[in-house]
Amino acid sequence: MAQNRVTIKDIAKELGISSSLVSFVMNNRTKGSRVYRVSPETEKKVLETARRLNYQPNVSARVLRCKEARLIGVIISDIANKFYAEISRYISDWASNNGYMVIFGSTDENTEKLSQLLELFDNQGVDGFIIVPCEGSQNTIAALQDKGKPFVLVDRDFTELGASSVTLNNFQTSRQLLSLLVAKGCRKVSLISYDTTLPNIEDREKGYLSGISAFNLEFSQVLRPDYGDYAKLEKMIVDAYKSGVDGFIFTTYRMALLGRKAMIQNSIRVPEDCHIACFNNNEEFETYEREVTFARQPVEEFAVCSIEMLVDLIKNRSSAAKKIVLRPEIIQISK
Repeated sequence: MAQNRVTIKDIAKELGISSSLVSFVMNNRTKGSRVYRVSPETEKKVLETARRLNYQPNVSARVLRCKEARLIGVIISDIANKFYAEISRYISDWASNNGYMVIFGSTDENTEKLSQLLELFDNQGVDGFIIVPCEGSQNTIAALQDKGKPFVLVDRDFTELGASSVTLNNFQTSRQLLSLLVAKGCRKVSLISYDTTLPNIEDREKGYLSGISAFNLEFSQVLRPDYGDYAKLEKMIVDAYKSGVDGFIFTTYRMALLGRKAMIQNSIRVPEDCHIACFNNNEEFETYEREVTFARQPVEEFAVCSIEMLVDLIKNRSSAAKKIVLRPEIIQISK
């Protein structure tokens, strides 16, 4: 964890003087004139102690106190992920049009980095956070909750915390994708997921298994290669196909892209040999696939709902937590 920021109170405690006196010195220095009457000796002691303790003024907080800007911190899990990049773009546009500024950070699915970003942004004086939580970050989010800082979780929700969130109906969407493959004649459908405890992925797996029972399918198979392990994913897909699997559902679009690469390299044809479905759309699918079914997530709704919910929490601190569950658009391409 990053070291706590040195404050005016720390300087005052070090010198045994009041925080107000230290504040007067710092304000004189900022304004470039002696607005507040402070003795030269006291001013010298304060400035020397500030340098020794590495005091850094919180410029963003000062601006916010003057009501010259309103600041929101957005922390996503992977800036390279097209879905999160698009959400960030819509949030930025909304904020710009409504008098807010936004600072962004990416955790790379690292809980420690999430903690560091939360601390950094808090020191910058943000009014509230929009967060895509990473795996295992429940305690970090709970600590933020205990501080009373407004925040909204996006895409992933830890329901046990009772926090405000905007998510997709992953369970029902997974069932719907399975039902569409069954309608195409598939009887042995594998779900390609990965080893994680992220709630959105777990709900997609649960929806698939629920659909297997509801549609009276005798075969079920959840494959979980390590995320990004192409060699392991390729072997699982080839083995599944050789065992008679005639349909694949991918829980993320990245897994779907890697899965299609494996099928092409192993001469598994779509739709002649099997059918595919996935979460999240990708231009490559729409351009090159002869047949594909996918759940297009409502990116703009994710962005607008999350920032409007956060602004409401900022303005009305007593507001109860809200949960918005969005529905995707199901797209079926057949050429």
